[in-house]
Amino acid sequence: MSNEANRSLLLLITQPSLLATALLHQLNTALPINVKLQNIHKPLDEPPTEKVLVLFDLMSVDRKLITFWQGVLNQNRDRIKLLLLNTPEDYHFEEIEKWPQISAVFYLSADQEKLIEGINSVMGGEYYFSQRLASHLLNQSRFYHYHHGDSATDLTQREKEILHKLCMGASNLEIARLLFISENTVKTHLYNLFKKISLKNRTQAATWANEHLRR
Repeated sequence: MSNEANRSLLLLITQPSLLATALLHQLNTALPINVKLQNIHKPLDEPPTEKVLVLFDLMSVDRKLITFWQGVLNQNRDRIKLLLLNTPEDYHFEEIEKWPQISAVFYLSADQEKLIEGINSVMGGEYYFSQRLASHLLNQSRFYHYHHGDSATDLTQREKEILHKLCMGASNLEIARLLFISENTVKTHLYNLFKKISLKNRTQAATWANEHLRR
């Protein structure tokens, strides 16, 4: 893990309880970052001055509380990456889109292993979404208005491999079989690379790859 990750902070925004304290201890033990508890019913102790991962607990929150925190997090959007915890299975994708800097969604069914795996993915610059959510986000053009450079060096080796297969006309399932990974993993990588180089669809991706990945 990089020194940058070691200096990072994860802010767990939830209702104080024995369960919250236990989760705080588990996260501090399992992750190479500092984890701090923020009472969901109180304002931020102090605005973040550096990049912060925010793990927001959706358990037992009402619309008023959600609206309040969406506003607070929007004000600090340049310094956060948001991860939703205990997300109801029927929580509409349109509602998820309202959260700023959304980087991961953990549903009620997610166990501790999946939670740790997802947080580590976000720390590594990736996203952690379900297959259905990743598919939805891939089809939403407004998610791809970013300011990243379009250099091929911004892509990971795996993303380049997937992009090459896409240019050959392979479907997500075919790419998954060729690279011995799951179809969901393919969709997550596609979402990541689409964001990095500001693309909206597979046709644009193929055109971009032909121009930048010839060698």
